[in-house]
Amino acid sequence: MLYLIIGKRAHLTFVRLKDSGAPVEGRQCFVAEKLLIVEDEDTLCESLQRVFIREGYEVDIAGSAESAFELLDVKSYDLIITDIILPGISGIELLAKYKKQNPAQKVIVITAYASLMTAVEAIKAGACDFIIKPLMHDEMKRLVRIALDRPDG
Repeated sequence: MLYLIIGKRAHLTFVRLKDSGAPVEGRQCFVAEKLLIVEDEDTLCESLQRVFIREGYEVDIAGSAESAFELLDVKSYDLIITDIILPGISGIELLAKYKKQNPAQKVIVITAYASLMTAVEAIKAGACDFIIKPLMHDEMKRLVRIALDRPDG
């Protein structure tokens, strides 16, 4: 992983980059890692988006699984973070359906309604982590880094 530092003096931004795999005139080309946050709670969704943009990620948000599928049809993501309780299709259904088509996709599941059964269901469906709300930003950043650094989905 490469970290690019952008800015002058007091204001520095650290951008987390990954190798795009496409050399440009004999040089490596790096792009920002992409996250999709699927959360129907607007305040939390926008808060997480701001946190991860400040960390240097490219972040898209969706308020439902249906909106997430629309984004996933046109763009790929390095990591999906989804709530379980969503309007319409649940986060577990989103996870299971998308992982069938893209088994290497990394997904973190978040919920305010945790139980052992939902945690097991999420992990069986392919989640790489299961996080209980309320979310602490530092812990979320740490878990996202761990998930992205894993070689498998």
